[in-house]
Amino acid sequence: MGSEWGLSAASGLVAPLLVDYLVKPIERRIRYLFRFHKIVQELHQNQQDLAAKETLVKEDVKEAKLQIRTQVIYDQVDEWLTKAENALKDVKVLDSKIEENKRCFRLCPNWCWRYQLSQEIENKALEIADLLPNLDLVTSKDHVDLKSSDAAFNKIMEALKDDKVKKNRVRNVGGEVNGFDRVIMVTVSETLDIEKIQKKNSDDIDLKFGKNTEGGKATELWSRLSNGKFLVILNDLWKEWNDDGNLRKIGIPLVKDEKGCKIILTTRNYNVCQHMECEETVQVKVLEDDEAWTLFEINAGLKKADSRVIGEAKKIAKECKGLPLAIVTLVERCTQKKLERSGLMEIPSIQTEREKNAYISLKISYEHLKDKMSQTCFLLCALYPEDDSINVEDLANSIEEMRIQVLEVIDYLKDSCLLEDGDVGRYIKLHDIVRDVALWIASEEESDFMIKSRLELLNKNSESEKFPNRLMYSKLEILLLKNCDVQGTCFLGMRELKVLSLTATRFISLYALTFLPKLRALHLDYFEDFPFLGNLTTLEILSLGGWASKGLADELGMLENLKILDLINCRFPWRFQPEVIRRLSQLEELYLPELNMGNGSNDIFLEIKFLTRLTRLSIEVSFLHFPPDFKFPELEKYKMCISCFSICSGNEEMFSFGHTFYVARSLKFEGVFPYNAVSQLLGNLESLQVSRIKDEYVECLTNKTQQKVSVSMILRNLKLVRIDYYKNLKVVFQMEEVEENEAPLLSNLKILRLQRLPDLSCIWELPTQHVRLESLVELTILHCRRLKSLFSHSLAQSLVLLEKLEIIYCPELKQVVTELEGDEGEISSTINSHTSLSFPKLTTVYISTCDELGDVSISNCYGLEYIFPTSMSPQGLQGLTLNVEACPQLKQVFRVAKDRVGNDSMLQHQQFLKSLSSFSVKRCPLLTDLVVHLEAKKATIKGVRLSAFKESFKTSKQLELREIQDLECLVDTTKNGPTSAFTHLETLFIEDMDGLEALCKVSLHKLQVVGELLHDGEENQEHPLSNLQSLELYGLPALRWIFKGSPHSFTFQSLKAVDIGGCGKLKSLFSPFLIQSLVLLEQLKIQDCNELETLFNDREIESKTSSLPLRLPKLKTLFIRACSKLEYVVPITLAQGLPALASLSVSSCGALKQVFGMPYEQNGVQHHSSLLLPSLQDLELDWLRNLTSFVPQNYIVKAPSLKSVKANVCSKVINFPIQEANNQLELTLKETRLSAFKELLCNTKDLVLHNIGDHKNLVSDLVDLEHLDRLTSLSINKWRSGECLVDASQIMMDFKCNGQPPKCFLQNLKILRVIDCEKISKIFRIDDGIESNARYLPNLKFVEIRECPSLEYVFPHTSIGGFSHLEEVKLVGLRTLRSIVGENNFLEAPTLKILYIRGCSAFTNFTFHKEVKKSVFLKEFFFSMEDIDSKKVNLCDMVNTQLTQISPDFEYITLGNFEQLFQLQGGNIISSLEIMELFNVIRLRDIWKGPIQVATNLREIRVHCCNNLTYIFPETLIRHLPQLSILRIKSCVNLKKIIGNDDILASSSSSQGPQLEMKMVFPQLKKIELENLSKIESFSPVGSHLEFPCLHSLDIKKCSKMITSFSADYLTMTVHAKTDQASQLNDTSPSGEDIIWERRRPTLLPQYKEEAEEISPF
Repeated sequence: MGSEWGLSAASGLVAPLLVDYLVKPIERRIRYLFRFHKIVQELHQNQQDLAAKETLVKEDVKEAKLQIRTQVIYDQVDEWLTKAENALKDVKVLDSKIEENKRCFRLCPNWCWRYQLSQEIENKALEIADLLPNLDLVTSKDHVDLKSSDAAFNKIMEALKDDKVKKNRVRNVGGEVNGFDRVIMVTVSETLDIEKIQKKNSDDIDLKFGKNTEGGKATELWSRLSNGKFLVILNDLWKEWNDDGNLRKIGIPLVKDEKGCKIILTTRNYNVCQHMECEETVQVKVLEDDEAWTLFEINAGLKKADSRVIGEAKKIAKECKGLPLAIVTLVERCTQKKLERSGLMEIPSIQTEREKNAYISLKISYEHLKDKMSQTCFLLCALYPEDDSINVEDLANSIEEMRIQVLEVIDYLKDSCLLEDGDVGRYIKLHDIVRDVALWIASEEESDFMIKSRLELLNKNSESEKFPNRLMYSKLEILLLKNCDVQGTCFLGMRELKVLSLTATRFISLYALTFLPKLRALHLDYFEDFPFLGNLTTLEILSLGGWASKGLADELGMLENLKILDLINCRFPWRFQPEVIRRLSQLEELYLPELNMGNGSNDIFLEIKFLTRLTRLSIEVSFLHFPPDFKFPELEKYKMCISCFSICSGNEEMFSFGHTFYVARSLKFEGVFPYNAVSQLLGNLESLQVSRIKDEYVECLTNKTQQKVSVSMILRNLKLVRIDYYKNLKVVFQMEEVEENEAPLLSNLKILRLQRLPDLSCIWELPTQHVRLESLVELTILHCRRLKSLFSHSLAQSLVLLEKLEIIYCPELKQVVTELEGDEGEISSTINSHTSLSFPKLTTVYISTCDELGDVSISNCYGLEYIFPTSMSPQGLQGLTLNVEACPQLKQVFRVAKDRVGNDSMLQHQQFLKSLSSFSVKRCPLLTDLVVHLEAKKATIKGVRLSAFKESFKTSKQLELREIQDLECLVDTTKNGPTSAFTHLETLFIEDMDGLEALCKVSLHKLQVVGELLHDGEENQEHPLSNLQSLELYGLPALRWIFKGSPHSFTFQSLKAVDIGGCGKLKSLFSPFLIQSLVLLEQLKIQDCNELETLFNDREIESKTSSLPLRLPKLKTLFIRACSKLEYVVPITLAQGLPALASLSVSSCGALKQVFGMPYEQNGVQHHSSLLLPSLQDLELDWLRNLTSFVPQNYIVKAPSLKSVKANVCSKVINFPIQEANNQLELTLKETRLSAFKELLCNTKDLVLHNIGDHKNLVSDLVDLEHLDRLTSLSINKWRSGECLVDASQIMMDFKCNGQPPKCFLQNLKILRVIDCEKISKIFRIDDGIESNARYLPNLKFVEIRECPSLEYVFPHTSIGGFSHLEEVKLVGLRTLRSIVGENNFLEAPTLKILYIRGCSAFTNFTFHKEVKKSVFLKEFFFSMEDIDSKKVNLCDMVNTQLTQISPDFEYITLGNFEQLFQLQGGNIISSLEIMELFNVIRLRDIWKGPIQVATNLREIRVHCCNNLTYIFPETLIRHLPQLSILRIKSCVNLKKIIGNDDILASSSSSQGPQLEMKMVFPQLKKIELENLSKIESFSPVGSHLEFPCLHSLDIKKCSKMITSFSADYLTMTVHAKTDQASQLNDTSPSGEDIIWERRRPTLLPQYKEEAEEISPF
């Protein structure tokens, strides 16, 4: 054996040495003689590449010298240029030698000279090759390339190339450009200094002024700049300039006849750009998160910082929210403070760095705002929470009597870059840094805003935030509160408050707002109780949200001064009363929610007629008919949905349609188009939605009918149009004549959606010369079966902003863009003209037969033959996502005339269209890439002939193939197949292809050394699929091979993941040659391959093992499922080469016998070896009924990282020899032999066993006790035959006989679970007479035993030393359990926190005691006996009404048949108790017995069905319940009071005279539930007064004898409860009725009235 290995090793070493030292030198020398021409060719190719590189470098150097202060040229650039120049000269010398050699060689061959010359040429070629790699020749100081600025940069460059553009406006960006004599950059800043700018310009162009006056310098500068081509960058412009004024004063001429200056100006103020009439505007957005971090990292110099610093720095960078100015500034501040994250907005630090701080720049923007109102509006926006989207309408309502002006100011602030557009519609928001600056400004100035340091009292968004009870801000005018707990008293001092917003506040009665005499605007959200709203008669603006109570209409009717009423977010469970509107005669704006008017449908329209001042209206109403001759008044803005159906369908869709665009005027009609009623609104209509109408025309979109409003006016203003279910509609937009001077029609249309229009044949029947779709962004056509085309060629030319085109289920559609058929001359002229189509914004095209709900069973786009016309420019499809589905007649993506193929220049230009981002085609059998070859980063092909795409998708990185029937092999090197190579492919997904037999077919490859030396073919050619990283194959029933033939020409060095499923004929996966190339494979998943016999070709592996070591060095995950013929997973020879394998899962493989197997094992041959799996952590074996061993016999396994082993239904396993594993192992076995895993038990920490067999004892029938010594967790489930967990009787007897002290059992066990074990009667069995000496479970923390009906005791007796670490005990469904501990029934568990006992009907004796002066940890206590009426009840006859032995040094908890629960000596035992629940404890008379002297933490108490209780709390306990939050008492038959005396019966029978009122307070009580207490008389004793300041809900039901009265203070929201003698004698007391009260509806209780002698809180 040893000699064989030696020969093998020797041969393996000698062969490479022979190749290196003999073959390769000979090969090089032969090459010099026979490949002379190839060597010369390589030299000339390198010469050309170097010359081109030299030219580029020289141009870059020239450009860098022009870039003042922005470019630095590296020192090595000149050195490189010198080397390149010398190398090119040497090539010329060699060329002369080559020509001489050619002449002489033909006459007299000189092999020696040719050899030397070839060697010299090759050396020079290698020298040039070393100069060719990319070199960073120039760099920008403080410059970072960022993706987010690419679009802006490209737009600037396009504008600079455009001769028509003279001025380009940029907000916060600079640039680098070619094509100018010089680039001049001037920072203008806040104050214009003409002399400074002139000097800067003159220095940049080397001009020396001959004159000293400002005008003289301007003339000289003008003359010089007019004679060249210059780029002038005016940076940081704050004020508008006049072209003829300021520019001429400086001396800057604009471009004229390609001479003069092009200007880029940067500014934060959009108005500057507008005033200066710039031709192009570029807005630069904030950075993405990764780009922001890159900028921060470079400026802070954190490349080599440790991970802790990096983590803290990323948190700081994130606070800047992508604002570059803030990032750079913050970096400087952080480096000065050693990167301390002390808060971005600490006010003192702001004031100390005014010159360098980003905040100062923003403050200057603030100071340049045109008026005080703009500044006020800006600061008001900062009061909204961080990242909040601010509703413009709400903001306008906050500033009294200046509504229209505010809307104008908002646009002005956006133009000034201080506000941003919000997420949707008419919303705005502030960048976090801008908001912080606004708060800083407000805190510095004498402003009207309440800013207190950084507390942000008005916005703090915390559930625990409690607003102060009193605020002494007598001049406060605006207050916005969100998520605050508010009391009404806080408003008492705000006499000047005018604007109040309460959103999600807890809780307030509107009674408190009656103390605000100047309140003008009020917003309430999540309110349900509106009493006292009518008292706020000064209100002019009111916005409500929540469920409207029935009394709301009456309250609204009292607000006669209302000008704006917004009920959009109100929900009316009752019929809205429209007559209330008539009383609000001052209304100017009315916003109503969806209203179902029923029979009173006319009323709402009749009431609107009385609102003579109305300018804005939002209404959504279902109705049957309009009143006769009703007309809406002229309105500035409106949003209406009117339906003749019972409900307004599509309500959510109505508001979601077009939500990205704000429209001020919109109409939606269902079932009817009330033209006469809305005619006065159509002139300025912006959004129109109509559905379910049977007319032939949309009345306002055609002039075929009598019109009251000009149709051309309507079409010019429309932005959004949606038409649904219009049965007879044939044409959407229709006009016959248009005046010549009129503005273009539909020029503002942004979104058009047409669906379910069965008769529609034409969209636009308009004079095309008067139609422009220049604003159209989205077009969706659904279920328009007679539509044949969408656009004419001229109309399509205006689609410059179109982003999304969606066409679904249009079976007769033939053309998207109409072209003249049969007129080839017309097509040719179109192609070659300057009117080629381009859709520069188009990102998504989706064409399908499927509606939004699923596939349609029939084909529908039958007529569509092509998508884009011939004249479509490929540059117009950059980044396009194109999806085409189920178009059976579709032949081409681009229409191409048959006789024009390959002849036209433009068609040649389109031969390869590489602009698609994603291409998806499904069920289009005729589609082909005949002319235009499609390229896309991601391609999806389904139900299409792949042979139709012979030249497409060669550069795709992601490819998905589904349901392709004509493909037998994807990559076929035996012939020039349809897809011969996919060298760029990274992800390949193939599914449901019945005919695919092999992924790759390869021809036999013969190695011919001489032929390779003389062959001049390509070198270093990439192999097919060589870049593939992910391979997924599913549902391929015919697949037999991954690779068929010799795989030498394939390599998978990039493959990381393989996932194969449902390949029924596949028998093996990889050969040894392919395994060698899988150096990066990390994941291998195989499932549902019924014929799979081996993952790897075992016969080849066996034949190669002696000379070819096989490894999968990166494989981490191996998952095998449902491979019924697989007998083992990995051959043992390959298993040695899995160093990274971390997870191994094998399931449902019926034939599997071994995990790691020995293929073709010879009978009688013994193998002795070990297998090392160093990284294996998780091993899962599931439903392997024939598995017998993990490895072959006599092998041992070492898995030092193994943490988890799970074996489920592996009943035949007898050999599992893993001898080394992690000491924290978790072992889970189900229906699997435990004995096979004995070697693992020594390393097992957590053991979980399910249904482990017919044995009666775990110890010692299955395992020995020492095997479990390391266990910390043990769980036993469904052990049907088990009777005892640990039988230690014999072990204890052995110790006793040997005179040894008893051993401590299971000393490391912390968690014990026994669940659903029917026959278990003992957890531990120890013979009588020796129990007292036993010590076990000293570290036990958690015990849970459920559904073990035979168990009598958990522990036979208390262990020596007790259970000193026990924290939680849960006992459930133990019908025969008598106590937790046998013998004396005392549980010694000083650290017990949770005691949970339920369904233990025989439970009679249990005592938990604790020394008075020692701390107690009990926090949760639950005790429930089964219902007495239950058949399972087995009550013990023994009655223990009193504890027999009581010590004054101990307190006790007694359970079972005891009358007292807690026996107290000061109450220390309940001091930590937080939750207690008692259910059906039938003998309990007193919960608490004895003196109480300490405060408790009791938060929740629930008592149900404890029929002997007469009271819950003694009076002396109340003051010790400061944390009580929930009180729930139900069905206690004899309960008479919640708070009573120890002897309640005696106190109730004695007669008492008048007593002083006794006040008791429950400071944290939030919820009270009293139900079905038939004998309860009062909550507390007579003469008591209870206060509940935090009560949220009070629920008293079926307590008919209750005499306690409850009331609420509407100002403080405190609930009061009184039980007095008058109530005792008065049967009319309201407390006898059910009481259901919630804090959010305080008026459900009567208002509390102070007694005359008490002092009012006011």
